[in-house]
Amino acid sequence: MARKSWIQDPKTGKLIPRAEWRGARHDYAIQGDIEPFVSPIDGSHITSRSHLRAHNHRHGVTDSRDYSDDFLVKRSHQRIAEMTGQTKAAKQERINLIKEALHKHGSI
Repeated sequence: MARKSWIQDPKTGKLIPRAEWRGARHDYAIQGDIEPFVSPIDGSHITSRSHLRAHNHRHGVTDSRDYSDDFLVKRSHQRIAEMTGQTKAAKQERINLIKEALHKHGSI
């Protein structure tokens, strides 16, 4: 016997099978126009979202506004760890180099 999923209609309070539900959907967004600006990459004038998408695609870049603040903070910490050699891979590489040096000089 298959299980069914129901949704309660907020206006009538009745339960309606999920497959038949035609209520309000919240999976859309409306964005306003962007302020025109000059690209720091190639100096072209970006006047619309379509220009910005084409520009980003052409240069292989993304807009930082497309990422959440949490993502940017995590990525910043990850980048610092990579640059300072604090990642697991960097630590393992140092261990392997030490082992090779000890083995080469007959200490192991």
